[in-house]
Order: sequence, then structure tokens, then C-alpha cells
Amino acid sequence: MQICLVSPPTITEFTGNHVTESEAIRLIAEHAPLGILSLAAVLEQVEIHPLVIDLNRLYYDYVRSGKTLDPEEDFCGHVVATLQSQDFDVFGFSTICSSYPLTLRLAREVKRTHPEAAIILGGPQASVVDVQTLEAFSFVDLIVRGEAEETFPLALEALSKGRAYEQVPGITFRNGNNIVRRPNAPVIANLDDLLLPAFHLYPNIESSSYLPLEIGRGCPFACSFCSTNDFFRRQFRLKSSDKVLAEMKLLQQRYGVTRFDLVHDMFTINRKKVVAFCETLKQSGEKFRWNCSARTDCIDDELIDLMAETGCEGIFFGIDSGSDRVQEMINKGLDLSEARLRIKSTTKNGIKTAVSLIVGFPEETMDDLRSTVKFLGDSMRFDKAEPQFHLLAPLAETPITTQYKDRLVFDDIFSDMCYQGWRQEIPDREMIRSYPEIFPNFYAVPTRWLDRGYLQELREFILKGTRRFRWLFLALHQDCGDLLEVFNQWQAWYRERLGSDLSFHDDMRSYYAGSDFRDHFFAFVESFYLEIARNPVAVSAILEYESERSEFRDTCSQFSQQDVSARAVRTLSLKTGARVIRENNLRVIQTKIDMEDLIRRLRNEERLDQVKPGSFTLVLRFANDKIEVVQLSRETERLFKLCEGSQTVRDIVGRFSLSESAVGNIPANRVALFGLQFLHEQGLIAELQDESRFANSTVAVFSDDTTLNA
Repeated sequence: MQICLVSPPTITEFTGNHVTESEAIRLIAEHAPLGILSLAAVLEQVEIHPLVIDLNRLYYDYVRSGKTLDPEEDFCGHVVATLQSQDFDVFGFSTICSSYPLTLRLAREVKRTHPEAAIILGGPQASVVDVQTLEAFSFVDLIVRGEAEETFPLALEALSKGRAYEQVPGITFRNGNNIVRRPNAPVIANLDDLLLPAFHLYPNIESSSYLPLEIGRGCPFACSFCSTNDFFRRQFRLKSSDKVLAEMKLLQQRYGVTRFDLVHDMFTINRKKVVAFCETLKQSGEKFRWNCSARTDCIDDELIDLMAETGCEGIFFGIDSGSDRVQEMINKGLDLSEARLRIKSTTKNGIKTAVSLIVGFPEETMDDLRSTVKFLGDSMRFDKAEPQFHLLAPLAETPITTQYKDRLVFDDIFSDMCYQGWRQEIPDREMIRSYPEIFPNFYAVPTRWLDRGYLQELREFILKGTRRFRWLFLALHQDCGDLLEVFNQWQAWYRERLGSDLSFHDDMRSYYAGSDFRDHFFAFVESFYLEIARNPVAVSAILEYESERSEFRDTCSQFSQQDVSARAVRTLSLKTGARVIRENNLRVIQTKIDMEDLIRRLRNEERLDQVKPGSFTLVLRFANDKIEVVQLSRETERLFKLCEGSQTVRDIVGRFSLSESAVGNIPANRVALFGLQFLHEQGLIAELQDESRFANSTVAVFSDDTTLNA
């Protein structure tokens, strides 16, 4: 039996011209389709060798070819043309909600070109709308529901025996004019029995910097908007620590991968098992890096410390709402004060933390929305926190969708939950409009108190603003105490000064991602907000810094990384006759307040009107597609100015020693040598070969989203 397994498309990030080819490859490689690779491993065990089609890779090839400009061939046609010459008995399509219309169109066209082949669907979306899908689309032969490692091979065996599906559990199929839904198959009780996914069949495995690794299934909670508990029938299970470690070691040996995304919505529910996993890693001596998901009420500071110690570098926290009232309304029930402490703890441990928030719940009020925006603003204080801000999508068969199924609205304001940003072609939209019960996630629940257009623009404003000029947004949040009010002021300013309403902007997402928004927003702060600011000096300083940083990034983007780092490959000895020169990927700016003190106050929510005044020097450095900022102490500033290329180490040390006295018990000449070494280590002057370290520096370093004290 010849089988083709097709992954659902999930990536839209590289549709824009700003994404480089290497970046696109990275995005593709980091989305290995774990579900179909798990099924492929099961099939190989019974001597069936499937072909795995990665639609993300095909979409990249499609975009790269320029065919997106050809109205005669959309992506669906491109995939069908690719598969047309392939001869298969079965096409198995994995499904997710955001690309389900495209998957169904692909299945229909594949059935047209391969009429004798069986079309089988599986995955989260087809599982929950199985009957409706078979009733609406005659080209679909069979749907495998839920966990498929045991049922899919049974279904294929039944297919080979003349479609004798009657005894196969967990499937839905067409029998003449009738739709037959067999009882659920039992969940896989012991996940250690599962085979390692067939990563060798993944065409982008050699480009993968990390791999997903399933460590558990099921969630015992019942949030009213979430479909996870239904798919796994709330049966929480974890693989054993020894099993997970063995798989990590094997993947390291085969592919050289040492970073893993540990896939499970609620990894930390069973604290003892998480501790056992961490202790197993610690005892193994392996230096793996890993990410996971957790609820903030199922993790504590001590456990976070242990996780960080054993390689955890990222955690996803689904906070979902910053309103206590909405927390209860959606059956989430988090203690938001406790959630803030967990985010603080992950930052303390150097763990990047996704703080995911959702707006647009049915009975959410403006006060609830304000609380959620405030929670997001407060999370920006933590360097490692990465706020996410989503519009609610009514996922099929969830309690919220069931409650409002007769009142769903189609308003072209699509959520980005579950990769909802996937571009919809005209045939997709026609399908969505015709079958709302199959594609409810493209609709919206009615929001009695909130305008969805307002929420859509707020989302773009918040996400693009916090990612591009985070410190300015945090300063406005702290100065005003209400970032939502800042958004309202921005909307009013935009309408008055620019004579248009962004709610009707042809491409709102492009506007907020582009330079126009940056320039307009800086003008808004300077011409309007500073007039009403409680702390205009602090806000003005942050605005000036963000403006300089943004302009510097634009300048640096014109050069390759090799250009801006050219001097980094050259070395310079600390011998007295060696000349010292500043790097060429730098910009120096002067500020009238202590930016290190200001950033610290923003982090700790301290008074901004007490920031230290004076004259301070900042050096912006572009490296690894990132801008780092070094605030120089008085001594290092003087040394830095002396490094203009004509001065030798002897000259610099001599001139410094004449004008400076000892620092503490350290003679001025030693201070100069230590300072030169430190400037080199920060990438501000050409390399020095001396290996001594500069300790106890008063220089502060901070980047786009973090501050590190040296």
C-alpha cells in the first residue's frame, strides 16, 4: 500500500519581503509536523513506508517562485500539480482549524486527480467536526478521530480488506448514504510505548536547530474556550523521564540537536514527575536546552529554579485574561497576583516566557479589557517576558462555541489563535461562509460591550509597539497608568492630525509593522503626550533613545552582518605600541538623565520623577541582528573617546593617568588597562589579546529587551 501523509500548513511569516531566505528556511525547519511523523513511525513498523509532504516547505517554494502573483494558480493548484504525478493508494491529511478550508480543497483536487485513492483526514479539526465534514464533502472517505497511532493502522488494514470499517474504533466513515461514527477508541495509556517520530522522513531535518518532542497528552482542566481537553478526553498522561531522556540522546546522536520543544499543554501539573525529569537530566550530565508549557498555578519558584538549572530556556504561560472576573467566567481560575510572581521568577532565572493573553470574550467589558492590557503592560517589566495578545477564536465544539453557535458573526476580523493568520483564498472564503458549523473559528462570538474592530487595531498597536519600542511603551504604561487610555489618545490624535481612521485602513497589519506607524507614533508622543505626561523628562528621554535606536537599526539594515562585524575578526595586542580603534557598527548618543537608573525604575515600578539627572553617554552597537546599548561610566567614556585610531595603548594609558586618580585601591594606569579590556569585550573597540577580565565595572549594558549589569 502506497501512502502519502500531508502536514497542515502553519507558517505565514515568510510571505513578506522583509524575511530573508535563510530566515524562511529556519521558520520551516522549526515546525516539524510531529503528528504525521508519529504516524509515519507506526506505519514503518508494519512495513509501510509513507511519503511525508511538508506543506510549509511547499509554500516556501511557491512564494519563492513568484507564483503568488499569478491569479491563475493559487497555492492549492501548486500543491496539486506537485502531487499529480505521484501514485498513491491513500492520501492522509492532518488538519488544524486555521488551514482546514485549504486542506479540504487540496483533498478535493487530489481526489479528482486520483479517483481510486482513499482520502483520510485526522488531527484536531477533523476529529471534532467529523460528521459535518463527511456530510458536506463527498470526496472525504474516512476520518480518524483523536489519538491515531493505534486506530490508523487498523483503518488501513480494514481499507485493504474492502473497506470493512465496522469493527474499527475511533473512526467516522461513509457507508453508502449513511455516516457511521464508531465509538471512541481508548486513549493510549502508556505513552512510553509510542515509537520515536520518523524524523528521518522530515525533508527539513538537516536545517532544524531544535526538534519538538512529545512528552505527554491530555489536560484535566476545562477552560471554556479550549479544545485540548476534548481531543484527548481530559486524560492527563506523561512519558517517563527515562523515555524522554533516551529520545533526546538519540536525536542528538542522529542529528546533532541539543534543543527541544517539549510538547504538552500542561507539563507541570504533576510536580513530582517534573522534578524526576529534571533530576534525571541532571544525573545524566547532558546539556540539553528545552522549552515547555505550564499553568502559573501549577508551578512554583523552587520548581522554576530546578527547571532552569537543568536546561529550561523557555516557558509558555497561557494567562488568557488579566481580569479576575473573566478568569472565573471562562473557567480558568488563575490567581493573577500569583501569575505575576511566576513571570518574575522565570525572568530571574533567565527563562524566556511567553505571556499569552486573549481578548474578545462574549461578556468582556471595557474594564475587563483594561485589566488585561494592564497585565500585559506590567509583564513588560520583566526582561524575559514576551507578551502575546490574541483575539478569541470560537474553536469547534468548545463550550463557548456551543453556547453561541446560532449567533456567530462573520466580520472579516480573524483571530490569530492557532495560526489563524493563514491567508484565505476566495474559494476558502466561500467554503467558510457556506459551512459555519465546520469552520466556526473564522467567525466570532458576539462581544456585547466591545467593538471587534477596536480590538483588532488594539492588538496590532500593542504587539507591534511592544516589540519595536518596548521601553517607550512601558514608560507610557507607567506614566499614565493605563496603556489602553494611551491607545485611545493615539487613535484620536491620528484621526485629527492625519485625517483618517485606522479602523478602515486597507492593510492595518502592514501599517503597524511599517515605518509610518513608528514615525507617526513618535510624533504623537512628542507633540501630544509630552504635554500631558506626569513625568515628561523621563518619557522624553526614552522617546529620544527609541528614536535613535530605530534610526540606527534602519542604517544597519542596509549592511550585512559581515559588513558591520568586519573588525571583529582582527585582533589587537595590549602591547604598549598597539593602536586602538573603535568598532564601525556603533552610534554614540548623549542623554540628560541616567538611562540605567531609568530602566531600573521601569522594571521595579519606582518613581520616574527621581531619575538621576546629568550628562551620560550611550553607545549603540549592532550585532547578530540586534542592538545592544552600553552606558559608559565617566572613566570608560573618557577611554572610549581616546580610541580614535591614532592613539597607542601607551598613549591612552598615559593620557588617562594624567587626568584621573586611582579608583579605590586600583592605580589609574591599571584602571585604564581594565577599561580597555572591558570596552573590547563589549564589542566597542578592536579585539585585544589580553585574557584578563574587567571586574566590578560600573558600566551597564542593555539591549532591545533586556538590561544586564556587568
